Amino acid sequence: MAHYDTKETLFLIEQLGVKDLPDECFDAKSFPELLSEFMKKHNVNVPQLSEMIILSRSFVYQICEGIRAPGRDVVLRIAVALKLNLDDSQRLLRSAQRGALYAKVRRDAVIIFALKKHMTLDETDEMLRSLDEEPLL
Repeated sequence: MAHYDTKETLFLIEQLGVKDLPDECFDAKSFPELLSEFMKKHNVNVPQLSEMIILSRSFVYQICEGIRAPGRDVVLRIAVALKLNLDDSQRLLRSAQRGALYAKVRRDAVIIFALKKHMTLDETDEMLRSLDEEPLL
């Protein structure tokens, strides 16, 4: 299935209108679906993820089932813990309907750096604290 980037989607909106856009223009996966996909890809189960992001198993089960919606920092914890690349991290944020990482925001820039360098959550938090930014944990 083809996937259209933002520029291509904007072009199609101008040409076709929103009503006639192909489904491939949209990120159709819900947060639980996308999270499940990333967890399978990284061979991580719920108890392991819970431990990795330092949240209760029950809460992690609830976000995996779509019962509870994670906050932005929880989504970022997951992205860092799973060592997602920046594009996948942005997709995960978007699927959770949370704000994208923005390089001109200092805290976000640190998190982007951490994602690109495959830093651990502890390393990411250490860097955030050293710059007087709010840690993820």
